[in-house]
Amino acid sequence: MTQSFQIQTSALYGLDELLDELGLESDDWLNSFGLTTADIKTEQKTMDIGVFVNLLQKTAEKTQCKNLGLRLGAKQDFRILGPLGLLLQNCHTPRDALNAARGFMWFHNQTEYWDYSIEGHDLHLRRYEIFHDMADTRQYKELSLSACYQLCKLLMGSDFKGVRLAFSHAPISTKKTYEQHFNMPVHFNCEYDALVVPSQYLDVPIPNANQALKGFAHEYLKTRKKHQDQDIEQQVVSLIQQTMSTQHPTIENIAELLHMSKRTLQRRLKDKGLVFKQLLSETRIKTAKWYLASSQIDITLLSDILGYRDVSALSRAFKQATQVPPLQWRKQSATSS
Repeated sequence: MTQSFQIQTSALYGLDELLDELGLESDDWLNSFGLTTADIKTEQKTMDIGVFVNLLQKTAEKTQCKNLGLRLGAKQDFRILGPLGLLLQNCHTPRDALNAARGFMWFHNQTEYWDYSIEGHDLHLRRYEIFHDMADTRQYKELSLSACYQLCKLLMGSDFKGVRLAFSHAPISTKKTYEQHFNMPVHFNCEYDALVVPSQYLDVPIPNANQALKGFAHEYLKTRKKHQDQDIEQQVVSLIQQTMSTQHPTIENIAELLHMSKRTLQRRLKDKGLVFKQLLSETRIKTAKWYLASSQIDITLLSDILGYRDVSALSRAFKQATQVPPLQWRKQSATSS
């Protein structure tokens, strides 16, 4: 089943300025994708994620700017998040901001989920992507990580410096370009996208945080949440993506994470014409296609990421869905790109 995932047009904040720098008339170019300059400066409008991804990709091709996503992310700040950005920049500490973002990120972007963990002395910010309907989403991923890096600098102070950054895809610019942009080691073909920073920044007070503005933004987002519950299919796909590599995403496990019974989850999916087993299979295959086309990740690691017992199980499932083995799919994707 094909879904229409939405992202706020404000996620393109700064694109008009970047287009002018690259010699492309911003109004005409944005209009060709059904957008105006005003659209990317407001949090009141959303757009289909497929159009968003295609716009970034086509812009990079048109301007021959391989690091378009990185450059656009460098121009962004809390304005890309609308009321969520107002909430985050007025939290007491970065730790408070991260916890707040967990509950409301969906209002900004329905296609990705961020989580974090503390491992030793480091904070691991991990990005999980729900949308895998297009093979080449690398500009979109690089924009997302670049914007995250910018927001970390704003939240964690002028002396902020990361430990390392990981991309799940293969590079589209030189390694030097990435490391100069992020000012830290950058790795590719990883299990997931992640930004690793020293955990010492988590409890540093955020300068100029305003508790009144924080309270206003929080209440506004809570009100919106009551009237805009996340679609059950999006919730299930998101949880499948997050749990694939750590545990087998059974319907029982997903129902427990959603705080509902297995029977209730089955009924809610049935009301939308969905079956959990089919949704799990489609999510795995879409994710597998993306990794095979956009990265050089080892096939054994890929089977682990997708939650298959072994490579043979992945190969059987992939061939059943696509009529070709995974490695042949990768070779064909490389030939056609």
